[in-house]
Amino acid sequence: MPVLRSIIVLSITQIIAWGAMFMFVSVTAAGMADDLLLRPSAIYLGPTVMLVAMAFCSPLLAPVYARHGARLVLAFGSAAAAPGLWLLAGAGGPASYFAAWGILGLAGAAALTTSAQVFLTEIAGEGARRAIGAQMLAMALAPTIAWPVTTFCEAALGWRGTFVLYGAVMLLVCAPLHFFALPRREPPKRNPRVPNSNRSASPAAVRRQWRVVALITAAVALNGFVTWGFQLVVIDLFRSFAVPGYLAVGFGSAIGFIQLSARLFDFLGGNRWDGLTTGLVAAAIMPPALLALALGEGAEWSIILFLVLYGLSSGAMSVSRATMPLVFFSSAEYGAVVARLGLPLNLAFAAAPPFFSFLLGEAGNRWTLAFALLCSLGALASMALLSRMRPAKPG
Repeated sequence: MPVLRSIIVLSITQIIAWGAMFMFVSVTAAGMADDLLLRPSAIYLGPTVMLVAMAFCSPLLAPVYARHGARLVLAFGSAAAAPGLWLLAGAGGPASYFAAWGILGLAGAAALTTSAQVFLTEIAGEGARRAIGAQMLAMALAPTIAWPVTTFCEAALGWRGTFVLYGAVMLLVCAPLHFFALPRREPPKRNPRVPNSNRSASPAAVRRQWRVVALITAAVALNGFVTWGFQLVVIDLFRSFAVPGYLAVGFGSAIGFIQLSARLFDFLGGNRWDGLTTGLVAAAIMPPALLALALGEGAEWSIILFLVLYGLSSGAMSVSRATMPLVFFSSAEYGAVVARLGLPLNLAFAAAPPFFSFLLGEAGNRWTLAFALLCSLGALASMALLSRMRPAKPG
């Protein structure tokens, strides 16, 4: 019962938080650019600033998870989002605009996905993988809910009024839900160092675990660099193959439904396979997706094949990213591991959209797909090496 309650509460608060702190920019960018006299490209740098701030804040949370537990971290992050959103609502130029995104990055490191997943490992123990999968399945609804709500609020209140409202919701809804509705649990007494808190571990074991962390980082960062980068440019990528605009938008919108299908399939699979297996399959699917689009040169069959394979790969890898550390590390070590991973992963995710946008504009779709293919092959190689290091099952 505590696990189910946690999944419900976190599903609600994560959908609200991602919509209120990040996804709104897709709707409000044009109005913000006009009022702040900034280029649209500068507006979209705001989320990049947020991800960079999250990257540098995430490792600092490892000892906080160990000492106080993720419930208090989530509550603090939700409350800290309010001043960031209110500063954004009152922004008058670039300085205050980007400062607000920096505050949202600090709040996001505490309030968004990583802390929610750490809490689920604390409360669910051995059932953490299934609990995380269920919560991520609900998270697939975030854009479906956030974009229409933001559109309605902007029409009624303007973008500034919308952010004032969103700040109040984070402070008065999400923070109390995290503090009062999530089950209280004393965090285990442990040393939060990574990769192993066991001082008696042999040097060889410590080196092995650091290699595991490095390979997980490489696999997820290389795959995420492609998927986060393509989130921004996939419609322009289709257009570069002379696909009509309305079809490019329609094709791009279909990716979300396929990603949801991949998450649902993984969730229904239960404990039949682990996060490492999911990640290996996801990494193996991405190169054929990119090759299909490149070799088909935008033909309808190649776009459809790309959409199916790319959507399945990115959807499955998002689940693997959260659950793969549980294959190699205990639930007690999970918080420290994912906090350390936050720095390189968020930096990669922040750099990807502007990089692929620049590459597509300057070098064209062939070089864009070639670079993405190189990244995907690197992710597959890292996953293959990780699979060879899978711990032996006891008994």
